[in-house]
Amino acid sequence: MFWTFALSRSIPSGQLFIYLTSIIRHSSKRSINEKSNEDVDHGDRLAITKKMRLLGLQSNQARKALSIYDNYVYQEKKLPDLRMFAVAINCAMIAEDLVKGREIHQFIEHDFPHLKDNLMLKQQLRYMYIKCNDQTSADKLFQQSSSIEHTQTKKDQNLMSLDSNQLNKIKIK
Repeated sequence: MFWTFALSRSIPSGQLFIYLTSIIRHSSKRSINEKSNEDVDHGDRLAITKKMRLLGLQSNQARKALSIYDNYVYQEKKLPDLRMFAVAINCAMIAEDLVKGREIHQFIEHDFPHLKDNLMLKQQLRYMYIKCNDQTSADKLFQQSSSIEHTQTKKDQNLMSLDSNQLNKIKIK
């Protein structure tokens, strides 16, 4: 659209240069602002996670740490990350709050599919279920974790065998 306007009228090159630099400057300011908002969100999430972790280390403050998590996720409607989930599960374990632990587990399963097979989270959830006397859920997670590890090991073995086959072909030549 601009080019049809520019072609139909003669515009001095100085004005065109000023116009184009202002467009570039405006777009770069916008991307810097978007990046700084992401940095602020990351910093905020990290600060909340650290506060939760420090409270969670004191067994009598674990429920307070869980309320901070609830406020962050449900009141402020912000998304937690892997670190925050790990701390929240740990706090649920320390508080022996099976209901909250299950709620966090379901939230991960339904809303964060990229984290649901994370072995560290599964391990923490297992510990939480064991501490809260839910052996059935702990065993179920153990079976899931074992199958994930087995699948990953099988993939690694296939890759290693591919590499050795390729090496054999190279040696033969």
